[in-house]
Formats: sequence, C-alpha cells, structure tokens
Amino acid sequence: MSGLKTITDILQSEFEKINAKFRTVSIVHLRDLQKEINQWKRDKLITEKFFKQNYSQFSFKPPKTLSNTCSIIVIGVPQKIIHINFFYKGKQYQTVLPPTYVYSEVRIICKKILSRILENKGYFVDRAILPLKLLAVKSGLAKYGKNNICYVDGIGSFTRLEAFYTDCEFLPDDWHEKQIMKSCTDCSLCQNVCPTHCIPKERVLIHADHCLTYLNENKGNFPSWVPVRSHNALIGCMRCQMVCPQNKKFIQYDKQTIDFTEKETSIILHKTPRKHLSKALTKKLIRFDIYEDYTLLGRNLSVLMNK
Repeated sequence: MSGLKTITDILQSEFEKINAKFRTVSIVHLRDLQKEINQWKRDKLITEKFFKQNYSQFSFKPPKTLSNTCSIIVIGVPQKIIHINFFYKGKQYQTVLPPTYVYSEVRIICKKILSRILENKGYFVDRAILPLKLLAVKSGLAKYGKNNICYVDGIGSFTRLEAFYTDCEFLPDDWHEKQIMKSCTDCSLCQNVCPTHCIPKERVLIHADHCLTYLNENKGNFPSWVPVRSHNALIGCMRCQMVCPQNKKFIQYDKQTIDFTEKETSIILHKTPRKHLSKALTKKLIRFDIYEDYTLLGRNLSVLMNK
C-alpha cells in the first residue's frame, strides 16, 4: 500500500508542475461509462446521428497492447485562449482558438510524465479513448456546469482532458456520482447567452446537435436559425464559458498568436485542397492541431469575416 501511495504522491508532484490535476478509477467502471452514454441514446437525449459522430470512436475495452490493465488515469491540464490573426485584402481579422483544441503537446507531456514514473516502477501506460467529460465528472476530477461542460476545481472549464490505461492499481478508487456545481443552482447566465438556445432548464445534458460548437465542427451550411453574429471563434464557441462566474479568474490568453498571411488566408477561404497547401501552411495547421479541421476553416472564417 505504501508503495502505491508513493507513486500517487510522485504523480501529484509532477502534474502540479504543469498546474494539472488527476484522478484514478478502476477499469470495472468502463461498462458504467458505456451504459450511461447508451442510455442517453435510448432516452433520446441525443440523436442517433450525434451518437454515431461523437461516440462511435470510443473503445470500452483496455488495449490489447497492455496486459493486466486495472486502472484509468484521467488528467485535467489548464489551457489558454489563442488569438488568431487573418490578413486579407489589406485588412486584419482577429478571432480566437478556444482552449482544449490544441491537444498534441498536452497529450505528449502527460504520456511522458506517466511513462517516466510508472515504467520506472515496472508498469506501463497506453492512451484511453473514452468519453472524457463523463469520465472526469464520474472520477471526481470535475463537476458539470449547467452548460454540460465540466469544471475542474482551481482550473475552471478551460481544461484539456486526457486519459490513460495502466496496469498499476490505485487505491482507493475515485469513482463518484455525477455532480453539478452548486453555483449553477441560481445562475442562468450560460442559458441566457447561448446563441442557439441549446442549454435547457429541465436537464443537464444540452441539446448537443443545436450547439454552435457542434455545428461548426461539422460540414454543411449553417442552419438559417443560427444568428450570424453568434459566431465567435474559428472553431467551437466561447459564449457560455466566458460569462460563467466560475471561469472569471481562469480566463487567460496565450502570449503566442497564430498569424495567417494574405496568401494563406486566401487559400483557406477558397478551400484549396490539402494536397496543394504549402509546407509552411501545413506545418502551421498541424502545430495548432487544426489540420484535421482544415475543410471546415474556409466556411467558418468566411462567416466570421462577414458577420
């Protein structure tokens, strides 16, 4: 027991260096996670289309590469908002990339910390592809807000979540019942500011297929009922998080900005095929983890520039 506690203490110390927090749960709860999201579909709290697009990639079985898996480590790492500048036809257009979209570096750092500490003790780690918000809330790492976004104490909702399997057993199991922040009880700021009115009063799970984030993360024209002026980020949406009192002291902007030249902006707006992108533009998109979303950027940017 003391050895396990030592590992927990070491992990705590290492994650504190990047202002991150973590919790551990037993893999016996994998079926609980799967059961809950399947129940959402059965109860028609989410549509079949949304389920397939957003939950079909999850795997509720430990990886074959890791034998004797017994624990899941879920980590919350604070992230900052990044300013993006687009230069086009002599004008500068500024927007933002919300926290959590830049994930590669965070994932690598978390994996390195876990590998260095656990593998030194004879254990192994591998990434877990799971519903991270639900896992974070059920582990006690976070609580839900009324906007169905999870908030980590001392970090707020500007948190990148990552999870990993390991064959190291952690005791006690941190599994919790879902909790909603008490501060949400008498607050309706997120509901009032939501541009698509997707945050209901009668339940915690939002009408996800009406959320602006969902709409601008998927192909196709925006529905006519989406207000043009509601668009506020290159991808995703910041409205409910920016007005939330629980985020007030955690709103931070990254010192670095992403700048796209006139030529690069024109390429994005004209939806130039990926194979014709310059090495410099490709590298920039990959660096900030928006290369996979490239086919959406032209549409989203056009709306932002013309609102």
